[in-house]
Amino acid sequence: MNILIPHTWLLEHLKTEVKPLDIQRFLSLCGPSIERINQREGDSVYDIEVTTNRVDSMSVRGIAREAAVILKHFNQKAELQELMITEVPAPQFTLPLPQIIDDERLCKRITCVVLANVERTATPDWMAKRLRQIDGNVHDAVIDITNYITHDLGHPCHAFDYDKIMELGGIIEVKTAKPGKKFKTLDGAEYTTVGGEVVFENGEGVIIDLPGIKGTANTSIQADTKNILFWLENIEAKKIRFASMTHAIRTVAAQLNEKNVDPALAEPVLKKGVELFIEFTQAQVASKVYDVFPAQKKRTEIIVPLTRISDYLGVELTINQMGQILEELACEVSLKGGAYVVTPPSFRPDLQIQADIIEEIARIYGYHNLPSVLMPTAIPLDRPTETNFDVEEKIKHFLSTLGWQETYCYSMVSEAIAKQSGYSLADHIKIQNPLTDDRVYMRRSLVPSLIEFGQENPTFTDLRVFEMAMVYNPVIGDIPDQPVQLSLLSTRAYREVKGSLEALYHQFFVRNLVIQPIEIERKSMMIQQAQIFVREPGKEVLQGTIEILENDMVAVSISLSAFLRIVKSHPTYQPLPKTSTILEDITFTLPERTLTGVLITEVKKLSPFLTSVGLKGIYQHNCTFTFTYHNPGKNLTAEDIIPIRKKMVKYVEKQFGGTLIGTLE
Repeated sequence: MNILIPHTWLLEHLKTEVKPLDIQRFLSLCGPSIERINQREGDSVYDIEVTTNRVDSMSVRGIAREAAVILKHFNQKAELQELMITEVPAPQFTLPLPQIIDDERLCKRITCVVLANVERTATPDWMAKRLRQIDGNVHDAVIDITNYITHDLGHPCHAFDYDKIMELGGIIEVKTAKPGKKFKTLDGAEYTTVGGEVVFENGEGVIIDLPGIKGTANTSIQADTKNILFWLENIEAKKIRFASMTHAIRTVAAQLNEKNVDPALAEPVLKKGVELFIEFTQAQVASKVYDVFPAQKKRTEIIVPLTRISDYLGVELTINQMGQILEELACEVSLKGGAYVVTPPSFRPDLQIQADIIEEIARIYGYHNLPSVLMPTAIPLDRPTETNFDVEEKIKHFLSTLGWQETYCYSMVSEAIAKQSGYSLADHIKIQNPLTDDRVYMRRSLVPSLIEFGQENPTFTDLRVFEMAMVYNPVIGDIPDQPVQLSLLSTRAYREVKGSLEALYHQFFVRNLVIQPIEIERKSMMIQQAQIFVREPGKEVLQGTIEILENDMVAVSISLSAFLRIVKSHPTYQPLPKTSTILEDITFTLPERTLTGVLITEVKKLSPFLTSVGLKGIYQHNCTFTFTYHNPGKNLTAEDIIPIRKKMVKYVEKQFGGTLIGTLE
């Protein structure tokens, strides 16, 4: 998300004499990236990219807070100005607050106050100028104050027409919308709820606000508005995201609220808003401040071992250096037993695990200060063995053409995923300094990762995914063996997956592929397995396995090095036959779960003149096979084929329980 901040506005929160170009350079090295500086109405305006998880920096105050820390580490004088906000005055007279019915599962905090007798004065010139500089619209003071404070302090706020709220029943109920309810936003656009959005309704079920996103027309500020309800709410972020994306209403408020804005910001924003309303609209406070904060939570402590920090950074910083950085970032820090106990401030919801704390130390210390070490030896020029990038690329493109989707999964897996590989945890490589505490093992199979992908994407009911990546096999006293695997996972039938696999080998001119099923019984996720190998003169080259899992998904694992040993760049020349071939289709009714691949392999052995057998089609339990007969020495006659056909039919009936459809001549 990009935000615009005029330099003079920034200086209201940041005491410094550093020039705009230097501020751009220093901040971009260690924090928010200032992409450009525009000149607007006689001022430098920063165009700043803020990463989506840093909602605390999506305001003038937030950028000033970051700059105060970063500039000091470049030996520049900078100080965050104290936020000077006056308390809300006592009511001059009393208007009743609406009846507010909250649901703490949906709304973390609500605070509001009634302001009476507001004057519809023009927005002050300085405020209007700043709003124009950040590409904001200018209306009048009553409307523009809410937009100004949102950009200034970072918590969206809203002004209702108080009298309209009371005319509609004086009730504001926080609830989940039912599908099919219509509402009109303040710009006149009409919408219909899909169900699940958080809305405000009156006592009769009329929607009177799409909270945290956009106001509705029936409670919005109009030219004749005299009394307002100045209001802040903190709706569950996922609900904001759902409603905003569902209805394509992408307001600034929605973009902030969907990123977990700190509910503690509501108090200073309310006070600042009341101060500005009194100053510029001559508003009178007409109620006590309503403030309910049921979802207030104790901040979480994060324990970070000192050794882990040095291992991650590759440099040794002093305890004081690291502690000072964290304290400057408003964290509470203590040292216990060789580890920092860090409590992040409430406005930093992105700080949740050890790696987040270490990253903060690294960026403030400066990534540019971390050592850059060249390799101690020459760059190797030998081409890696058992590697063919052209073939890898062709595999990916071909599978994509067949409808398979490539995925990239983590090489680091959790304990549960590691156990699904068929290897014990002791036979896995455990990471000493994992990026996250839940992924501490290097995977030995790609299949469990693809299963995890499928579980995390339950809407993909027709799943066909593949991954080509390394697995990590431990070697005692040496670096791990890191062979490349190709794995496929699908919810489609075994026969379809097997067909894709055969097509892949045919694409590389491998015609003697054999898939030999092996029935196995064990209490694991695998219930049926088949070996994949290629027959070559005098040997068989094992390729991998194809498995049917307990959830009926089909998984394929192939060793890429084994695949590369048998692939061809072009077909082997075969002279045209001098005698004719005969093709005929024969249909059998076969028992359920008959392994047609085995049937084809065994039937082909019955006669040297039976050159190929292919499965042509299936209807219920009826399977039609195409048989190809050929004798290179002479043309076969119908009389030559009759005994072969009888032998083959008798074999299928006896060995596979098949029943011929039709009769033999």
